[in-house]
Amino acid sequence: MKNSGKTDEGACVKCGTCNTVCPVYLVTGNEIHTPRGKQHLKSRTGKDEVSAHYADVFSKCLLCGACSEACPRGLDTPELIIKVRSELPALSGLSFLKYVARKALVHPSLLSGLTRIGATANTLLKEWLPKDSGMRLRLQSFEQEAFKLPAAGFIEKLKAEVPEGKEQQESPGEPGVRYFTGCLANHLQPEIAQSTQLLLAKTTGREAEVPLEQTCCGMAALAAGRIDEARDLAKKNIMAFEGSGLPILTSCSSCYFQLKSYGELLGDDPEWRARVTRFTERLQEFSTFFLGKFSADPNLLIPSAAVSSQKVVYHDPCHLRFKLHITKEPRQLINMVPGTDLQELPNGPRCCGQGGLFQVVHPDLALQVRDMLMADYTKISAQTVLTACSGCLLQWQHALAAGDKGGNAEHPAIFITRHLQ
Repeated sequence: MKNSGKTDEGACVKCGTCNTVCPVYLVTGNEIHTPRGKQHLKSRTGKDEVSAHYADVFSKCLLCGACSEACPRGLDTPELIIKVRSELPALSGLSFLKYVARKALVHPSLLSGLTRIGATANTLLKEWLPKDSGMRLRLQSFEQEAFKLPAAGFIEKLKAEVPEGKEQQESPGEPGVRYFTGCLANHLQPEIAQSTQLLLAKTTGREAEVPLEQTCCGMAALAAGRIDEARDLAKKNIMAFEGSGLPILTSCSSCYFQLKSYGELLGDDPEWRARVTRFTERLQEFSTFFLGKFSADPNLLIPSAAVSSQKVVYHDPCHLRFKLHITKEPRQLINMVPGTDLQELPNGPRCCGQGGLFQVVHPDLALQVRDMLMADYTKISAQTVLTACSGCLLQWQHALAAGDKGGNAEHPAIFITRHLQ
């Protein structure tokens, strides 16, 4: 993994600016959980002094990037934390749930199998999972209609429809795109992928090609410090999308960030340097892509007179907000939908507390971070939350199902599809 040069030990001047924006510190109030505290602990701990406490401290980070954005020296503490996690002994402090989740993300067949098990036996799973398990917290709402799991994933269905050895049929229209689904749209909520395909068919005249050998983007593996696994996933995805110069669209904000980061993962490998550059240059962010399409032809959407006003709020995924500074385009796209009353949270955007596998490893902390966000949500009248990040979307869906105010959270692709001509 490339070193940005902004993780050098001792570079932190301990000004404390990061403390004011760190979601974990705002919940715990413990200095050791701040980015400054972690920088200090790392600089004072030798490799032979690593302890369970050390591992626990470095597990308590959402990798949201707020600290890097605020740091006057531009230090990349999330990069440092990933490096530390990669150096910890294998399975040190690693729960079985996290181990299974990580392995499932590396092996799509296992993830598909777990999805099928969840679709038919989530009640049984809830019986043997511990009460404080992050997985149990996720499954608590699955028996509600919004959380019923599909019998098969999006790509799994495509594979069944395309005979082995044959290519997908191309449809007429503009030069197409290739679609990276991400794990949520593929395995858990395929309606996101279906809606994205409908938007593409409407705006370009054809659905996207979907490389069937694509896999997880690797963000969860990287967040767990499994850098080699993240590299392997990156290589698999690059190979899956080679053979075409078509743009690559993904409907997940965090997947987009991770795919864009493949250069940092593989840039030191001369065999992959050119290939990863060609891959990342083709990537298209969801809101920016469709903003361009609907700006060119607003008549693709139903007239304002045909719809009633709908109050919505947009949730900024941290990776899009802090790392890529994409905040205006999603709002501009949502505002193009007739009848939309886009509201803002009173204290501005906040982290939802999901943080990849953070919610599984530290469910109590994740809920406390989430509750700060929910407190702001109760102060506005919007009943629909829109976000394109898979993790954020799941977090919001569970929060709204458990909260008193109610409402629903959905992907912008689904929201916009309902307003097509």
